[in-house]
Amino acid sequence: MDQALSDVTVLDLGQVIAMPFCTMLLADMGARVIKVESRERGQERVSLGIKRRRNGVEERVPAAQYRDRNKLGITLELKTPRGVELFKELVCRSDVVTENFSVGTLERLGLGYEDLKVVKPDIIYASITAFGQDGPYAAQRGYDMLAQAISGYMSITGFPDHPPTRSGQSISDYYAGMLCAFSIVSALHYRQRTGHGQRIDLALLDSLLIALDNLGERYTVGGEILTRAGNVSFGGSSSGVYPTTDGHVAIAAGASDAVWRRFCEIIGRSDLTTDAGFATAAARRDRRDQVAAIIQGWTSARSKAEVVKTLSTGGVPAAPVNNVAEMVADPQVQAREMFVELDHPTYGRLKTTGTPLKLSETPGRVKWLAPIPGEHNKEVFVDLLGHSLDELAQWKAEGVI
Repeated sequence: MDQALSDVTVLDLGQVIAMPFCTMLLADMGARVIKVESRERGQERVSLGIKRRRNGVEERVPAAQYRDRNKLGITLELKTPRGVELFKELVCRSDVVTENFSVGTLERLGLGYEDLKVVKPDIIYASITAFGQDGPYAAQRGYDMLAQAISGYMSITGFPDHPPTRSGQSISDYYAGMLCAFSIVSALHYRQRTGHGQRIDLALLDSLLIALDNLGERYTVGGEILTRAGNVSFGGSSSGVYPTTDGHVAIAAGASDAVWRRFCEIIGRSDLTTDAGFATAAARRDRRDQVAAIIQGWTSARSKAEVVKTLSTGGVPAAPVNNVAEMVADPQVQAREMFVELDHPTYGRLKTTGTPLKLSETPGRVKWLAPIPGEHNKEVFVDLLGHSLDELAQWKAEGVI
């Protein structure tokens, strides 16, 4: 199947989450992504696989690194002169170079954007860092949790009487990865029109700032500083997470006044639709706790399934709060094929996260699982670059690959 990016080659130095996720999206769309890592880093990556017992033996399954699926895996030591030369050879055959090292790391190796422009003037060079390539924090090492803290994201997460709370996963890495993939595709389009490459500078911090809804504008325009509201929406408009007999449900009972009227009819409280204290979104916003108590009083006597079915069929948005096992089994998740099974040569049949990229003509695909370190050394160094097997053996003995 011809895919949207099947004519694009990406040289990927990405590590951990943000850039590997970015290049995973490109690989899902057909790009030839060559994952470059040192032998040491590759072994570390594989060691972080999912632990399980199979046939009485404990093993770690590297399929945990789903972000490296669909990629060709090579080993290359960039701290050796020959390693730098081979990397530059690969740059000549590539459209995009991606990395998420600390600011200045690749420049010190002679592999920064200005260095690689000499080798390939139209190269697209994408970087993801915690704080960006400039500014007072640029030189500092940083991770998602710091971006959540500085951005204010952490200050609005959690309950009012509890400390600021980090998101349950490294959310800025995924935001930044998506923005970087979009930037790369945009840069490729620009290069097709003009012949010019460019540098892409993505920051975890920036990615969270644009994901704060309108909280920034609430302050810059109105001087309002919102803080943690728990499981009730900031707007206080009857939306939140409420208990049931067997867990919790998410309900948007006040998405509009029309939805609120439907909800009130369903729970037998039609009087609330004409009560001036509850009939409008503005009034309900001023009575957030009272509204939450009304909704909770109805949900707490019922199961998740009953609440969701009753409200959904009545035109009120509602959903169960799933744990991970329930999420995997959810019929909507299954219908969207968001978990797929593939065969691994060592670990057998494995189920892994699917692709969200649903295009009618060129959909994303999960073709193979994460490569083992150096799995595609021959395919890249011999078949692509034209070097010999003897050279490959020599470089391996010398620690170059």
